[in-house]
Amino acid sequence: MNKNRMEALTDGIIAIAATIMVLEIHAPDSFTFESLRDQVPAMIAYLISFLLVMLSWYSYHLMFLHVKRVDLRVYLANTIWLLVLTGIPFATSWVGRFSNNWQPELTYLLITALWAIMYTVTSHALERANPELKKSVNQESVMGIIFRYTMLVGSLILLPFWPPIGLFSTLVLMIISLMFNFRDEKRAHKNHSI
Repeated sequence: MNKNRMEALTDGIIAIAATIMVLEIHAPDSFTFESLRDQVPAMIAYLISFLLVMLSWYSYHLMFLHVKRVDLRVYLANTIWLLVLTGIPFATSWVGRFSNNWQPELTYLLITALWAIMYTVTSHALERANPELKKSVNQESVMGIIFRYTMLVGSLILLPFWPPIGLFSTLVLMIISLMFNFRDEKRAHKNHSI
């Protein structure tokens, strides 16, 4: 499969996933700002999920920046990553409506965890398909990966006691990923300018 075609297909699917989430935020039945209060959980879930999807898109392009080839493993890993990513609008809708219940939050957290796992699997598949790369396509340190999965497991343990931990931990993980993206972007520009 052609790398550019796969990236274009992925771009389209990510754009659709980011767009359809807003459909779950409904206009209130009244003209007052107070009537928006019932929509606050849905708006928070939408904001976090939209940022997650957009960060996923950016991270995806950083990961593919230096690779030249994709093979069947990359294609399959990417497909499963997209499958999980397209579950985010569903989980966002459910958690937005029932943010203080553990079942929707568990679903949201599991989709976030699967997304993270498939991102790592995709990066390993890319490295295997491009053995000439001198460094990893995923620049996150081992400590960063351990922290991510420790936080996800900790969130699963705390979930029955404080259901909003699903959205909260996703927000924290996004902030951490954003810091890695800034670092990776600086490295990519530095290596490109040499």
